[in-house]
Amino acid sequence: MLYGDDLAPREIERWYAQEEQGFYKLATEFYKLETSGSYSYEYDALNAFHGFDRLQGRRFGTCVALGCAAGDDVAPLARQVERFVGIEPAETWWTDTIGGRPARFIKPQPSGDIALPEASADLFVSLGVLHHIPNVSHVLAEAHRILEPGGLIVLREPITSMGDWTRARYGLTRNERGLPLPWLRGRLDRIGFEIQHEVPCMTNALAKIAQRVLPGHLYARRGYVALDAAVSRFLAFNISYHRTALLRRIAPSNIFVVAAKR
Repeated sequence: MLYGDDLAPREIERWYAQEEQGFYKLATEFYKLETSGSYSYEYDALNAFHGFDRLQGRRFGTCVALGCAAGDDVAPLARQVERFVGIEPAETWWTDTIGGRPARFIKPQPSGDIALPEASADLFVSLGVLHHIPNVSHVLAEAHRILEPGGLIVLREPITSMGDWTRARYGLTRNERGLPLPWLRGRLDRIGFEIQHEVPCMTNALAKIAQRVLPGHLYARRGYVALDAAVSRFLAFNISYHRTALLRRIAPSNIFVVAAKR
């Protein structure tokens, strides 16, 4: 089971309020993002290497991007996408275009409902967002509903507990937690997705070493992403959700998934 996935509506609303306030504080105080909407996106190479490269040769009519800020995470897909729909709570980041393509933004609902018609999109992208959401199963089911048959979902999520939830965690919001890998696989299958590509990534032990010699954003460097991919595959045997032992932390912390609606 996943903590938060079966909360009552009032508890879900409280969770959303805490996350929205917590992320704003992180964005302005920890990550130093400008409230005007300007920021430096740091995962372009990671997204391309593990996700977007798998989409080459395909055209998409509508791409729905969950929690996409100003759309910088999905902007590299603009050459393949006709239009974008961004689901983003912070209106300061709303824009009319993403990567030169038309874009429309809507607010997420605490219920997890997505105000889009059934089978109205052929690509759904969520990069590091679902672990902030309580009712993940419902949001995934909504993604399945709005995708047409054969449509793709691209996910990147942490697969560890992300530390002790009973105390404040440095650089994290109050409620965020990773999605256990067996749970995520099973839930995607039950909802009606077929996983086409799954790969572990982001081994934090390697990143701590690399940050001492490489300036800037590590996951914006394709060379480092390739190295991290190789190390993460080698250490995949050591993946565990509750990494309470030191050696358990020497493992990939995230998973990249590309799945198709059956």
